[in-house]
Amino acid sequence: MTAVAPEVIERRETYATAFAGAQPFRHVVIDGFLERELAHRLLATFPRFEDRYALNEMGAVGGKAVREHVRDLGEAFRLLDEQIQSPAFLDLVSHITGIPDLLYDPHYVGGGTHENVHGQSLDPHVDFNYHPGTRWHRRLNLIVYLNPEWEDAWGGLLELHSDPWRPAENRITRVPPLMNRCVIFETTESSWHGFEAIALPDDRRALSRKSFAIYLYTRERPPEQTAPAHATIYVPDGRPRELVPGVVLDEAAIAKLDARFHHFRGQLRFLYTREQHFARQIANLEYALDEARNALRLPLVGHARQSAPPEGFWPDAWAGRQAGFRFQLVRPAKRLVLEAWTPDRLVDGQVLVVTINGVAREHALRAGRVQRLELALPSRESDIAITLAAQRTWSPKQDGGGDERELAWRLVSATVE
Repeated sequence: MTAVAPEVIERRETYATAFAGAQPFRHVVIDGFLERELAHRLLATFPRFEDRYALNEMGAVGGKAVREHVRDLGEAFRLLDEQIQSPAFLDLVSHITGIPDLLYDPHYVGGGTHENVHGQSLDPHVDFNYHPGTRWHRRLNLIVYLNPEWEDAWGGLLELHSDPWRPAENRITRVPPLMNRCVIFETTESSWHGFEAIALPDDRRALSRKSFAIYLYTRERPPEQTAPAHATIYVPDGRPRELVPGVVLDEAAIAKLDARFHHFRGQLRFLYTREQHFARQIANLEYALDEARNALRLPLVGHARQSAPPEGFWPDAWAGRQAGFRFQLVRPAKRLVLEAWTPDRLVDGQVLVVTINGVAREHALRAGRVQRLELALPSRESDIAITLAAQRTWSPKQDGGGDERELAWRLVSATVE
């Protein structure tokens, strides 16, 4: 049994055209996405709402339950999991979206089954942009809704926003969460989405908004689309739209305002708590860096004692554009001999301007080889201060590596003679 309905595969070109031209950002709505039998089996075995799976970001029980361990939810979910990680499925989604080399997340971070009950809403937001474990780029959200009975008046419609920070200019596309309807949308720094509060009638309170979500990733993405790593970013709603000048605030309006202010305060408390957590982490990292910096010493041998930590050097002896160190002679010495290596990537070689106690001299280094620099030391001075200014740098990131440092040359040895 395959997961995706055959007619969806047949119409993949139509869906690709729709995805590319959709507003306010790239997306597509596909009805009848899964094989009908599989979709109804997923609904029949959908897990019941449990408080332990409904903890929100503040640690309190909310109105949304998430089950990420989908393979524990029964045969239908195991079959779906097998299908969505297959090359055929990933190739189909790549074809529709134009995003190649999509990667499946076996941990379903943030995904899996989602159930939202009466009163629950989701503020417009953009999602976290890197997988927390693999550091892959998050590229697509794929959501399949499992609600055989749903009316627009009940709220809970998926909303795609152009810019919720600017309500007067914000354009919103709304998608009812109907049974076996799939929405695929690109996740970027401007793919704002959410839904208004679910307001079920009294005789429908046993219903809930059910869906199954997967997030797809790539190892790389276009540089112009990348951004520093961040968590989910929310934009809370402002004044209720129906409250305009001249409207009398009845009990229901006051209750709505109270709920909204309570929500704002909860978000602020969460942000303040997170800021305190980050501040502690930064303080610990700064302390660790200070400890490492104070412990850092160059491989200096001879009758000299380093009087301060070096500047502009890393523990692996690489130097940046500006570097320097100080030492004290414990016996008279004539010269400092440095062995320096310049990487092949600097095809034009390297030029170092070496300043010793205020006297500067230029030295040319050839790429791809270790060279010996003999630097005369002042004859009557015991405190020596040396700075080394490089004209060129190179970053391993240019070759696809993860090292983002700007490197100039590497110190092989330093000897006082």
